[in-house]
Amino acid sequence: MSVESVFQNIESIYQRIDAIKRRFGASPGYRFEHILQSTIESESSSTGIGEASEPAEPTTASVTGPETGIYDGTIEAAAERFSIPAELIKAVIKQESNYDTRAVSHKGAMGLMQLMPETARSLGVEDPFDPEENIFGGTRYLVDLINLYEGNLNKALAAYNAGPQRVTTRVPNIPETRGFVDAVLHFYEDYSKTTDEEGF
Repeated sequence: MSVESVFQNIESIYQRIDAIKRRFGASPGYRFEHILQSTIESESSSTGIGEASEPAEPTTASVTGPETGIYDGTIEAAAERFSIPAELIKAVIKQESNYDTRAVSHKGAMGLMQLMPETARSLGVEDPFDPEENIFGGTRYLVDLINLYEGNLNKALAAYNAGPQRVTTRVPNIPETRGFVDAVLHFYEDYSKTTDEEGF
């Protein structure tokens, strides 16, 4: 592949990210309440985003590796668009799918940030297996949850995993959900340390 072709590919990726940023940022009528209501009214027992995933217990596994850099550009763009730390997005992706764009849970959650079909539709995500759409949609939802719980990250992460209707005054006593929250916070801390060490 020629140098010119490489630059053309890079440029096309940036153009696609810009288009997705515009699409996710051009919805002035967007309201979290709409997603919450559709989630609650769903007849399926699988609600929310990531609820169907099966998180591992927090480990000391390295958060560096070939998979962690592939989507950095998209993650940084989503972090900037929604004013959230890129390290938190990476932590959710690490725990939800371990950076597998084709991941599908036994309950149907899809892609990097494990979007349930009904929630993906509510977020305007047309292809949950598309990394850019998945990351922007999942980040948007995560930020909405953080806002809903007035900055309480533990509750927001619990709602991301179990569905917001299950999180009221505290993190529910669901082993999977508590494990998910602990694991994401663990990875978030590790990614933050890695960033600090690299001097960014």
